[in-house]
Amino acid sequence: MLNIKQWIKIKIGDNSETNPCELIPGLTFLGEATAPVITNSYNEFAGADGSEFNYAVFSKSTVNVNFRLLVDDFYELKLVKHDIYKMFMTKQLIRIRTSAEPAKVKFVRAGNFDITPQSKGAMGIVFTIPFENPSGLKYSLVNSDVLKEYGQNAWQYGENLPNGKDLQYQFVDQTQLAVYNASDIPVDPYFQRHELKIIIKHNGGGFTLENKTTGDVYKFTGSMNSNDALMIDGINTYLNGKLDDNETNYSYLSLATGWNDIRVTGAADLDITFSFPFIYLG
Repeated sequence: MLNIKQWIKIKIGDNSETNPCELIPGLTFLGEATAPVITNSYNEFAGADGSEFNYAVFSKSTVNVNFRLLVDDFYELKLVKHDIYKMFMTKQLIRIRTSAEPAKVKFVRAGNFDITPQSKGAMGIVFTIPFENPSGLKYSLVNSDVLKEYGQNAWQYGENLPNGKDLQYQFVDQTQLAVYNASDIPVDPYFQRHELKIIIKHNGGGFTLENKTTGDVYKFTGSMNSNDALMIDGINTYLNGKLDDNETNYSYLSLATGWNDIRVTGAADLDITFSFPFIYLG
């Protein structure tokens, strides 16, 4: 087995991604562990045995990140503890990724934790930061439409990407589109508020997009010129940055897992891009 040095990188807000172990002396990343949490809802009926299933949702999960800290004395421990708390105890979401899954990220917030020597006078401390993952999910490092630009840095085993397939997320002058959703679950901008942006350039009148795989049908009834840009952002439509739902059928597109057969009618000149992160469990 290859002896690969473990690392963790974090990104807070608009700041650059950093490795905390390179910024804090004596800090070593030991690994992390998490598991998906599913919450099942049931209906209870008075006088009737058992329960009737209602729905299931993926709930907030915990990502336990383990570190080792080596210091020379009590005074250094006090200083380094301050640096660690200052870095991780933020009200903003923290994006984390690790050497085990370099192409997947989690958006988390630190829970409460302490950094205490296991015995009096010990200067080697192992501690765990329990990060709360509000979505309970993992996401691809980059969105679908820029996957190729990042090369190997955005690819890894376990991403559900088909071997030997040249995946396309931009289609020009095509009316039959094959869009691959590598997620573990469907991408649903309405019920699950998942990110899905569809950017369209077109010169002409209205058109229809139909996902034959899911049955979703989206209709645009307005008109565009060659300088216009239409964006279906989840469940809303924007023309040149302005809300334009009134020129639609108030619908949206979702993506099933795997291949999606999407058809265009009413126009043959669309330049259309599908931009979304892949979503993973675990």
